[in-house]
Amino acid sequence: MSSELLSVLAEVLNGSLNPDATTRITAELKLGELMKNGETGLALATLLVTPDFDLSLRQMSTVLQRKYLHEHWSPFFPNFKGPAPSVEIKASIRDSVYKGLSDPVRKIRSLCGLVLSTIASSDWPDECPDLLTSLITLLSGGQPDPVDGAMRVFAEFIKSDLGEDQILPILKELLPVLMNILGSPDNHSALTRSRVLSVFNQAVQVLFMVKEQHPQAVKDAVETILPTWLSALKVLLEIDPRQDVASEEAWDGLVLRVQIFKVLERIQYLFPKALPPPSSAEFLSLSVRHLESLLPTFQTYYISSTSSPLGTSEDPGDNKLLSRLGWSILEYIRTASKSASAKPWFNADGTLVNLIGMIFAWTQMTEDDEDKWSSDANAFVADEDDEDAWTIRAAAFDVVSGIIDRFEIAAVRALDAVTKQVIQQSAQSRSAGQENWWRLLEATLATLGAVSEAVLDAIDDEESDGNKAMDIQALLIDVIPSLLTLNDLPFVQGRGFVFTSQYAGILPQHLVDQYISAAAEALEAAAAGLVVKVSAIKAIRNFYNSSSEKNPSLNTRILSGLAPLLQAASEDTLTLVMEALLAVIETDDCKWLTPEIAAQLVTELMQVWVKNLKDPLLLSVLTDCFVALAKCPTPGVYQAVVTQSLPALSNAIAQAKPDEGWVASSAFDLATSFMRGAQKGNLGDGFFSVLGPALFDCLLTTEDRETIQNGIECLTFVIRKGCDQLMVFTSPSGEKGLNLVLKVVAKLLAPVTSESEAGGLFVGDMIVHLLRNAGEANELRAVLPELLTALAQRMETAKTSTFIQSLIIPFAYLIHSQREIVLDLLESVQIGSRNGLEVVLNTWCENAETFQGYWANRISTLALCQMLLSERPSLKGVTVKGDLIIRPETKNVIMTRSRTKQMPLEYTSILFHVRALKLLIHELQAAGDDALAVSQGRQEAKKGKDPAVDVDLEAEDDEEAQDWEDEEDLYQGIKDEELGFLSQFIGDDNAEDKAPHQGDDEDLKDDPISQIDMRVHLLGFFRQAAQSNVNNFSALADQLTTEEIVILRRAIQG
Repeated sequence: MSSELLSVLAEVLNGSLNPDATTRITAELKLGELMKNGETGLALATLLVTPDFDLSLRQMSTVLQRKYLHEHWSPFFPNFKGPAPSVEIKASIRDSVYKGLSDPVRKIRSLCGLVLSTIASSDWPDECPDLLTSLITLLSGGQPDPVDGAMRVFAEFIKSDLGEDQILPILKELLPVLMNILGSPDNHSALTRSRVLSVFNQAVQVLFMVKEQHPQAVKDAVETILPTWLSALKVLLEIDPRQDVASEEAWDGLVLRVQIFKVLERIQYLFPKALPPPSSAEFLSLSVRHLESLLPTFQTYYISSTSSPLGTSEDPGDNKLLSRLGWSILEYIRTASKSASAKPWFNADGTLVNLIGMIFAWTQMTEDDEDKWSSDANAFVADEDDEDAWTIRAAAFDVVSGIIDRFEIAAVRALDAVTKQVIQQSAQSRSAGQENWWRLLEATLATLGAVSEAVLDAIDDEESDGNKAMDIQALLIDVIPSLLTLNDLPFVQGRGFVFTSQYAGILPQHLVDQYISAAAEALEAAAAGLVVKVSAIKAIRNFYNSSSEKNPSLNTRILSGLAPLLQAASEDTLTLVMEALLAVIETDDCKWLTPEIAAQLVTELMQVWVKNLKDPLLLSVLTDCFVALAKCPTPGVYQAVVTQSLPALSNAIAQAKPDEGWVASSAFDLATSFMRGAQKGNLGDGFFSVLGPALFDCLLTTEDRETIQNGIECLTFVIRKGCDQLMVFTSPSGEKGLNLVLKVVAKLLAPVTSESEAGGLFVGDMIVHLLRNAGEANELRAVLPELLTALAQRMETAKTSTFIQSLIIPFAYLIHSQREIVLDLLESVQIGSRNGLEVVLNTWCENAETFQGYWANRISTLALCQMLLSERPSLKGVTVKGDLIIRPETKNVIMTRSRTKQMPLEYTSILFHVRALKLLIHELQAAGDDALAVSQGRQEAKKGKDPAVDVDLEAEDDEEAQDWEDEEDLYQGIKDEELGFLSQFIGDDNAEDKAPHQGDDEDLKDDPISQIDMRVHLLGFFRQAAQSNVNNFSALADQLTTEEIVILRRAIQG
């Protein structure tokens, strides 16, 4: 690289900072040209590490350096444009940046670390195999600046680019070096040492991930490495944390403590046995001590905000350090609470009371929370309801919930004791005129409300024994009412509403009505602020959702309060309003509604729909509202809903532009919601004559996947709820409804790419419902051959299992009832080199075990029974894919995609009748899975194992692991225990055929096929087939596996 290029580059960079627009634009254009020069990257790297240049210029070079890397370094980067620099230039750039890791200027070290980690993500290990060794060399030198620079690369690189197989080989050399850095506070900054713990945290994760592949190595590492590190962490935590917040410049030490608790949480979660009871007790006590010691600082800088919190020396604006530390501590406590080793600490006298008291104190609203929530309703709603938020409040709620789950009555009693203390303390603070007296009370009520279900369950359990762990009713009657009048304290006033609604289930109905009335008043009050109104809406939603008895007399008043908000609110707040509205609508099964109220509601809801077409969460609640309205039994309500909305929806579908698929998609969704609520055969006069033209035009022209799926679902509901309207429908162009359905099916079956199959996933359901509702119609019988031929032909190219199921199930349904007609048709159809029968049977047998849905599996099983009974000559010669061939080189090997390419899986070829018999036997066997689990559980109990013992996430020790392996080996073959189970299973004529009906709609759940006792049916089928020796049944049985023969023999013999 020439010095001239370096000078030019520096001049151009200076020009790009010039305030003169002409000079700046000229410089930027020149930079664009220079970036195409392969040596520019080296010039940028040289400029970055040359101290003779101004610091601002060196920093700016990094921005261009990273742009250069992403666009010109390697095709590895998505934004690569080329050309790439030569190998020699790349090596020179890497060397320059590596040297910059030792620069005395911290900002330069940081920038070099970013650049080098970016390069490493592309080049390591192929082009720079010695990188990690070189970094470890820097770390081993012990000099603060090089160590800091190297740790920046490691912390970034190990987090995102190193896999477990790459990290594991260097851990033995790396970890001692890291420990030396961690234990040298005089030589290395807290931030550098925090990066050490970040890398170690990742190392712990790696050990867990390779535990199965290298059990002994990981066991040795856990026993030798973790105790040393845990001892070091204990020493660091024993240092008073108040030292880290005493500085007036930066709070770097808090970053180190955050990483300590993250490491502790990771070890506790992945390797809990590394923390036996004494160690757990020490670390948990240190955790609570941190909360106690730092609480005054938290109150000063966050709750009352009398001073501004400090950041780090690298990022002075990072003012959330103490909040992050509090979150990390609570996360560790939450994880530890689930461990058996921590139980003694939690059970110690006074521990839970002290811990919960600290949690309540750290859960108090901060000044920032108050400012944000007072002005932003959406933020208030979102932060309150987001259980996964990375906030102290969310973490506190999780900890308390986990403690209640784990310690039940003891935890609730502790909650009761602390709550009483808080109430007394808040009253005293209020009397003393303290401005923030309400914050701790609000935090207590917020936490108790968040865990209301767990608290009530624990209370119910103890009250059954005649005791009372916590008197929530007294709190609701004696404390909360006074809070509802505190108009000058909106957050505690609003919390009173919400808290009461979270415990509505234990209130007498007259008090529920009083609280709902109070919430309605708050909603109506012009003086009530945003926080109170949002809280009142939450309370109304909760009251109506939880109260078993509801008073419809308040509904109209509440609707009047909610209606204006439908147009004024947005995003999360609007969703909350909609949820409250839905809860009110559903009162008394919607019987309180009148056609007039329904019409007004629909008008408002349609306006909400128009403004929020792209909000899936809101649209979900909106469709639920329309379902509820449509279900209303009051005469005239359903028709009012349809009349008020269906024409607008049809117009929206018809007028939607091709690139606005969300319009038609959501319109189909709403139209479907009416039909979900409608009674079968009662869609209403003219329903489909309004919807049909737009629906068919859209489905026959759109290529938008979601629009197609929602449109097909809508058409399916028309078939289910009003098939008579479809059969008499005629389009404006004169085409019959049934012919248009066939056109839609043909369009969906036409594409041959797997990407396009998503649009046809529901076509099978639609066809099945068409056959169920119009199967006897002459019009359908006339086109049935054409329809089935199209389905069979599409099987040849279908790829995805769900789409294949959609093609097969209509055949299964027809074979179950019209076997010979279907087989005649399939025998006459030629698809490529095979006839339709071979195509369908091969596709069916290959995919039958992946079918989803209770009804689909049942109809497939029943149809296979019919096929096995058929003695058609054409069936006897059909061969299908059989069992997987296990070869020595693939035995006990996980077949990844790459291995499958090298060693393709091979299967046997067997007769269709044999494969069908196998599938039916497996279906019979599957029905006994639950019973088998119970049987195994009883065997475990006989061995003395208590199913209620604590289970840690870490694997058992070697002896226990061997016990598990022995247990698994016991069930690899057909053992006496299994034969005993099979005998019991087959002989139990009164066993229930349990049906989860997952994935099935109401029509299929009520179908007679879903009511069949499949176990009884299959047992009868096998016995009948064996007695009549249909299709030489005994010879078919001889081709089964040993396990299958045993099951079949038991089934036949009873």
